[in-house]
Amino acid sequence: MRLTDSNPTSKNLEAAAQILKDDIGAEAFSQALKSVMPAPPFVEMQQRLNLLKGIPFRSVLTTNFDGILPGIPIGRDAYQQVLRPSGHRWWDERFWKSERGPEVVHLHGNVEAAEGVVFTRSDYRRRIYSSPGYTTFLRAVMSTTTVLYLGFSFTDAYLDELRSEVLALLDYEGGDTPIAYALLHGVGADEIAYARSHEGIEVIPYSADSGHEEFDEFLAALHDRTNPKAILGGYLAQKRIGWVDPDEMSIDLGMQFLESAAKGAAQIDRFDSAVDAVNAAAENDFDLIVTRWGHGEGSTGEAVAVELLKEIRARDVRAPVVVFASGSHADANKRIAMGLGATSYEYSWEGLFQEVERIFTPGSGRP
Repeated sequence: MRLTDSNPTSKNLEAAAQILKDDIGAEAFSQALKSVMPAPPFVEMQQRLNLLKGIPFRSVLTTNFDGILPGIPIGRDAYQQVLRPSGHRWWDERFWKSERGPEVVHLHGNVEAAEGVVFTRSDYRRRIYSSPGYTTFLRAVMSTTTVLYLGFSFTDAYLDELRSEVLALLDYEGGDTPIAYALLHGVGADEIAYARSHEGIEVIPYSADSGHEEFDEFLAALHDRTNPKAILGGYLAQKRIGWVDPDEMSIDLGMQFLESAAKGAAQIDRFDSAVDAVNAAAENDFDLIVTRWGHGEGSTGEAVAVELLKEIRARDVRAPVVVFASGSHADANKRIAMGLGATSYEYSWEGLFQEVERIFTPGSGRP
């Protein structure tokens, strides 16, 4: 087969790959693929990868098999982590602490993995028709989540067919909310209108005449609007927070993240004792007070949190109080704290950040 067309179809490319694999053998073909894979990420690509890690996507699905995006192969683990994730919200530590980022799933394999890649015509057939869970998985993702396509060419015929099934399932009409977004270059107004009306895709066009600067600008803007620091900073904006804990906490990663998010957006006042915090709150309105449990460390010999909650009630200070303590004796301490009027009892930074979101979300029913 000779590929003389400057823009061969995906079917022709798959057929050409199949012929090459049949001719030189599976092992040699696999080694040949590895030999032509790109070198470690250049600066621009590394910057994109860093931005992706900070955007709280539920998951990243990639058809690339070059290994630039480390991830897991299609299978049980991938299905469970994407469809039934244990943690993927902005406050999850993968986005603000470990910078591990969203789960990445290799739809077409990885050149470094033992299972090989999906590249030839027979590879595609096996993936689609011999792995029924695979198509069920993609249908579930496309029908229940809003997909953002980045660097996607829409040339995979079977993925287009799956998208069509989902559009039919949802009975999509042109005036409906888009079910997907795509950042594409080289598209005209008619193509954009068609994608919106008939494909359920809102196209975000950009020019690639001078490289992919606009692509990078979009990704950076998306990161700046959605990364955990920006989200937390938005909830804290114009708020005043009292933090009751005599221990120096600035070296803690969670506290560093909180103070970094609050910088320029909110005021955080630290207090060594419950009495100091209540006196300050009685004179100035606080939007939130966070306190340690502090067993036996209050001025009356009670826990710091207990003393604080009692004093706030006695002096009619109107501010939600979150007890932030270790998990030791959490059940018993939580019952006491909630009985005295605490808004919540948290023992992880993720729980505290989630509570901040609940407290400061308009219409949540919280102060």
